[in-house]
Amino acid sequence: MGAGWSARCPELEVMAFGDTQEDARTSLRRQVSDYLEDCEEMGILEEVLIEAGFYDNGEAWMSARVEPPQPSLRFIGSPFPETRDPSA
Repeated sequence: MGAGWSARCPELEVMAFGDTQEDARTSLRRQVSDYLEDCEEMGILEEVLIEAGFYDNGEAWMSARVEPPQPSLRFIGSPFPETRDPSA
């Protein structure tokens, strides 16, 4: 058996595998997407998400186990606006 990587979504109990870390992540995204599409087709998506610990915040389903990522902010430019002489 060869070496490889595994990726896991504990909330939905979905696992995927790949030859590299990125392959495993990509495979997991595909597996989770397929699983959720199947749940939606069967009419049980909301029930499955609630059972897995997700909640609807009005905009999207959020996991109660995972903090949403915070954006990284960086200032670009001069901290003081330049003053220009309109007559120049």
